[in-house]
Amino acid sequence: MKTLTRHFLISSVAASGLLTSGFGAAKSAVWQVSKGDDYIYIAGSIHILPPKELPLPVEFNQVYKQVDTLVLEADVPAPCDSSAQLTMLKTLSYQAGETLSSKLTAKVKQQLEEQLNRYGMKLSEFDSFRPFLVSLLMTSLELQKQSLLGEGVDSYLTKLAKQDDKELAFLETLAFQLHLFKQLGSQDESAFIESQLAQISHYQHHYAALLDAWRNGDMQAMNTLTIMPLKEHDLLTYNMLIKQRNLTWLSKIERYFTNHQKELVLVGAAHLAGDDSLLGLLKNKGYAIKQLNTDEE
Repeated sequence: MKTLTRHFLISSVAASGLLTSGFGAAKSAVWQVSKGDDYIYIAGSIHILPPKELPLPVEFNQVYKQVDTLVLEADVPAPCDSSAQLTMLKTLSYQAGETLSSKLTAKVKQQLEEQLNRYGMKLSEFDSFRPFLVSLLMTSLELQKQSLLGEGVDSYLTKLAKQDDKELAFLETLAFQLHLFKQLGSQDESAFIESQLAQISHYQHHYAALLDAWRNGDMQAMNTLTIMPLKEHDLLTYNMLIKQRNLTWLSKIERYFTNHQKELVLVGAAHLAGDDSLLGLLKNKGYAIKQLNTDEE
C-alpha cells in the first residue's frame, strides 16, 4: 500500500487545478499574452493525462520550441525521489492518534468505506491521510480503474525541457503547495469528502468533458464544469486553491515582461477559467490576450 500511495501522491500532487463546445476555427489551450512588442505564452495543463492523449496538441510543441524558459506551478519531485515522497506523505498525513474517520459523520464514513471497497481498499489503509490526500488518491484509483492514469502535460514538457537544457522556473514552492493541500478540507472534513465522493460517482463522464474542453481551449466549458461547482459547493477551497493563487502568480508572471527571454507559463487549466482567471486578471491590467488556433505556426 505504501508503494501505491507514493506513486499516486507524486503523480497527483500537482493536481491543484481541478471540463464541449464548437468553434468556427479550432482553438487551443495556449494563449499569447502581449505588452507592446514583448510577449509570453500561457497554457493550460491537465496534470494527469491518459497515454492515448499523447502526443500533445501541436500548438504546445510549437510554442515550447520558441521559448527559453518553461514556468511551472511548482518543482514536484520525481517518483524515484523516495526522500521527497516521504516528506510529502508525512505532511499530508495526520499526527499519530488522529484519524480522518473520527472527523466524519457516520453517513459520510460509510460512503467513503463503500467507495474504497470498490477499489479493493479499506478505510483503515487511508485513515491517517488528510482529506485532500484521500481525494487525490481516490481520483487516481478511479483513473487507474478506467485505464486513464498517465503522465500529465507538466511532466511531459518538463522532461523535454531537461533534455533540451531549457531553463525551468516555478510560481511557488513545493512546501507552499503542501501547506495549502494540508489545509484543504480541514474546516469541515465530512463536507469535503462528501463533495469528492459525489464527483467520483460520475467521474468518467466528467473527465472526458475535461479533456475535451482542454483540447478545444474552451474556458467557458471549464468554468461551467469546474469553477462554478467549486464556488457553489466549497467557496473556501475555491478561494484558497484558485483565486488567491492566481492573484499571487499575477505579479510573478508580470516580471517575465521585464527580461529578454521568452517564457511558457504552464498552469492547471482551471486557473485560466472563470471571473478570477489568470487570463482575466492580465486582461484587466491592459495586456493583450490572443488564443492560438491549432493550425497556427
